[in-house]
This record gives sequence, structure tokens and C-alpha cells, in this order.
Amino acid sequence: MEERKKMKLKKGWVVVQVGLSEVSNDQIQDYCCDYFQRFCVPISYLYNPLFQKLLEKASEIYGYQTNGPLMLPCSVEEFLLLRWRIEKVASNN
Repeated sequence: MEERKKMKLKKGWVVVQVGLSEVSNDQIQDYCCDYFQRFCVPISYLYNPLFQKLLEKASEIYGYQTNGPLMLPCSVEEFLLLRWRIEKVASNN
């Protein structure tokens, strides 16, 4: 079995896993590396209304309990667009 490398996070950041799959909630932890891509995002994202909508969707699909990174139910492309929009708003302030 291949060991997963642990990410060292800076204070104020959180790891999220992004991706869409047909894997059930019970199987997600076993298959997360095959179906999802990891990103490190600032904790400030958690307060952004766009990101909060994604968190609500995640809670509906995956529930609140997880044994690892925060799972986000969107494609990598959608997440990258969302991240770009959040950064664009933040840079204008």
C-alpha cells in the first residue's frame, strides 16, 4: 500500500479535496486520492458567500463528519473558477 504524504500547512490555511464522482459517502475515504484533487486555501475562504454555498452543498452530500480534508462536490475547473472569483474580489478591496 502506498503511503500518502502529509501536507504541512501554514497557520490560517485549510486543505480541501475537490472532485465529482459516483463514489458513495462510505467509500469516499478509500477512493479520495483517485477521484479528488487537493488544494490548500486560506481559512478566509470559509467566510466568502460563494464558498459558503459550496460548503452547504458539501454538507448535503457528505454530511458534517469527515476523516480528513474538507470534501467539496464540484469539478476542479469549477473550483478554480470559484477561487479566481474570490481572489479577484479580495484584490479589489
